[in-house]
Amino acid sequence: MTADKMNETRQLTAKEKHDLEHVLPMWKIVWQQFTEHRMAVIGLCVIIFFVLIAAFAPVIKAVTGLDPEAQNPLSRYQPPLSRTMLPTDQRNDKVLEFENMNPNVAAELRKSLIEKSLVQSASEEDALYDLVAQKNTDEIREAMKLIPTEAADKFLPVVNTFETMHVFGTDELGRDVLMRLIYGTRVSMSVGLMVAFFSAFVGLLIGAVAGYYGGVMDAVLMRVTDALLSLPTLPFLIVMAAIDLNKVPLFKSLVGSENESIVKMVTILLLFSWMTIALLVRGSILSLREREFILAAKTLGAKDSTIIFRHMFPNVIAPMLVSVTLGVGNAILFESALSFLGLGIQPPTPSWGNMLYNAQELISEAPFLAFLPGLLILATVISFNYLGDGLQDAIDPKAIRR
Repeated sequence: MTADKMNETRQLTAKEKHDLEHVLPMWKIVWQQFTEHRMAVIGLCVIIFFVLIAAFAPVIKAVTGLDPEAQNPLSRYQPPLSRTMLPTDQRNDKVLEFENMNPNVAAELRKSLIEKSLVQSASEEDALYDLVAQKNTDEIREAMKLIPTEAADKFLPVVNTFETMHVFGTDELGRDVLMRLIYGTRVSMSVGLMVAFFSAFVGLLIGAVAGYYGGVMDAVLMRVTDALLSLPTLPFLIVMAAIDLNKVPLFKSLVGSENESIVKMVTILLLFSWMTIALLVRGSILSLREREFILAAKTLGAKDSTIIFRHMFPNVIAPMLVSVTLGVGNAILFESALSFLGLGIQPPTPSWGNMLYNAQELISEAPFLAFLPGLLILATVISFNYLGDGLQDAIDPKAIRR
């Protein structure tokens, strides 16, 4: 070998080493491809925002002091950015809680109210209750200025909770719309994600078994899948949703009345959401089972379960993930449709669908009650669709640029 050829070989080897040092791992390549899809990135940000809102709903409730189920019939259909006064019974509950926590301060306040004739009360024990019943928030604050500072300072934070701010107004029962939207996000997102997770699990198992073993098992499983796919989904969902599961043995004792409608909705949607994933997985398994690495695993004596779980599943996760993200949007749409028809999540549990159902007769009086949940449903479904589209482009081997 001449010196020139040896130098050329050394240069080629150095170049290869340089290229190897700058080779990106697969997940970085996929992430770069995904970030090039701007709408998919925006959709992912919207989904993360809704997930965080759903996860921290109890924290938001504690910070704002607003209860999504607290009713105020005297403040129905309030417009956005309005302030309302709590009903008398709720104010009395707050006064009772204050008296139990600060008995000495409450006694001093009651005595001062009677001495200064700030309230008309038959007895000293009812002085605080009569105060909050006879005066509004501003008048109570003025009265507190005439009472010893220490006692007034401890009671003023309670007085401040008598008046609440409603960013999106109130609904037909005087409940805060913003808090109901936040807790509706928790319910709708939970239903969509649980349905997608369980349908992926069921579809993965059925598709893998049918594709790997073939024969009679494949024929039976695929005929069942085709039969379910041929059914009109929404009418059958309506029929299934109308069934009273409380009559099913052990259902009520296992699930409980509070979670009954949510578990029922997840179960019904799961029955009609796994078929597409099963067909997708079966097609992938059929193409994989004749590949060289599968034949090599069989030759080495690997068990069927090992081949399916360790060699085949990693190769079908990517296309299945795209189908799952699209399935979340469909599950949220079906849940909203059934709740809109009064067959889904039952009040007082809030969901976007039953909020639309409650607002359908009030569009002319309070259009924001229908507009807000409808906008959230639209934003969530579009975000999941764009996310699935972005994942499909990022995971596609033909689109990956190394």
